[in-house]
Amino acid sequence: MNILEIKNLWVRFNKFAAVRGVSLAVKPGEFVGLVGNSGSGKSTIANAVLQLQNDVIIDGEIYFRRQNLCDLNEKQLQEIRGSKIAMIFQEPMTSLNPLHSVGKQIMEALKLHHQMPIKEKVIELLKLVELDDSERIYHSFPHELSGGQRQRVMIAMALAGKPDILIADEPTTALDVRVQNQILKLLKILQQKLGLAVLFITHDLRIVRKMANRVYVLKGGKIVATHLPPVELAQSRVFTPDSGTPVLTVKHLRVIYDSLEAVQDVSFSLYEGQTLGVIGESGSGKSSLAQAIMRLIPAQGQVLFHQTDFFKLSGSKLKEARSQIQMVMQDPAGSLNPRLSVRQIIEEGLLVHSKSRADERLVKIESVLKAVDLKNEIINRYPHELSGGQRARVALARALVLNPKVLVLDEVTASLDETTQRQLMQLLIRLQKKFRLCYLFITHDMRLIQEIADYLLVMKSGRVVVKGTLTEVMKRRNENEYIGAFFK
Repeated sequence: MNILEIKNLWVRFNKFAAVRGVSLAVKPGEFVGLVGNSGSGKSTIANAVLQLQNDVIIDGEIYFRRQNLCDLNEKQLQEIRGSKIAMIFQEPMTSLNPLHSVGKQIMEALKLHHQMPIKEKVIELLKLVELDDSERIYHSFPHELSGGQRQRVMIAMALAGKPDILIADEPTTALDVRVQNQILKLLKILQQKLGLAVLFITHDLRIVRKMANRVYVLKGGKIVATHLPPVELAQSRVFTPDSGTPVLTVKHLRVIYDSLEAVQDVSFSLYEGQTLGVIGESGSGKSSLAQAIMRLIPAQGQVLFHQTDFFKLSGSKLKEARSQIQMVMQDPAGSLNPRLSVRQIIEEGLLVHSKSRADERLVKIESVLKAVDLKNEIINRYPHELSGGQRARVALARALVLNPKVLVLDEVTASLDETTQRQLMQLLIRLQKKFRLCYLFITHDMRLIQEIADYLLVMKSGRVVVKGTLTEVMKRRNENEYIGAFFK
């Protein structure tokens, strides 16, 4: 008997059908994957199960233990939500209340599900999700925890009602590979220990390959397959510099926060047309390295741009050099000003670094939009009116409009689904060839770095623990557990 069964589900927003005739089933104790790209309808299906969205029309049947949830009223659904069917959402930082401690929020979950709201029970749940420092975490606020810790808290809250099935909606998307693996391992342990059924929603094919008993592939609101495409094997890129003079040279770079050395003695060179990949777990110092190179935070050492010390420049010379070394931030939704249109966002750099006329600036803006595969029709839209992929391209266009030589790309694909990631990676490779750009490509995803990087730095606790070509680094994965984790 299926614990959850969806039959011919349609979900409509006004006249738009986001989910079209979907049928799927989950058996007790089974781990089922639902995989698809952004906009395929994955989260809409999850929300439809518990009817969490307003202003939608749901047609079809959703059975929990042979009871059709579509026939229940709001009070009856409240008895099901959390206590029978629990849900873990994608981003714990927005799901957790920033004004209340973790302990208080789990207490509220216990009360909601008619459990005894006592501290000992909360501590028990925190330990169940392998948060050993449970006393400290009990009194902590969400912003005081790491991404992995926040996700474990979300799992603890979901388990507070002792559910029969757990719907996990992209619970590892924002986490680095090592923390992802830890959360996935925890979910598998809890599934087996508690006899949970799990419907795991993701855009990451690697996760469902490792975890799922069965899988449904969703595209355009429809189930298009119940199997996954074959794995594509990466090959190491071979790079030969056009000249022996690097565009960017970093020597003995250090970043110190109070007594913590976040970046420890990092050195490398970057040549025209080359991509240097920097990979590491959360807290390894990757973003601190990027910000130090950009002079956004204090640092020691040298950053040489065409043999000129970038750290010693000032005035007009610094302004000129800044236009040549541009950075694209991790989260375009956060780094793009929501009050500015696409045109104004891209135009900002031109206003700072040039004295061109308005019509000349518009020509450049339209040209760079075309270069990043965006149509001119979006030029007057605002960030919230764009998809995640479009926002990422606007952020890239903002950097490219100044014709830089070096781009520092800090986790630029982290919030994108796999299809959009691949499209953006292909775009970056084309742009690099066209403009002979240097990339410092920072990520926690080895799959992405395999596509683009000529040379790799693997960072841990602020230090470079191994460096070399992809082939050279891959040879070290069996002898070093830390490196090996990125290839899993």
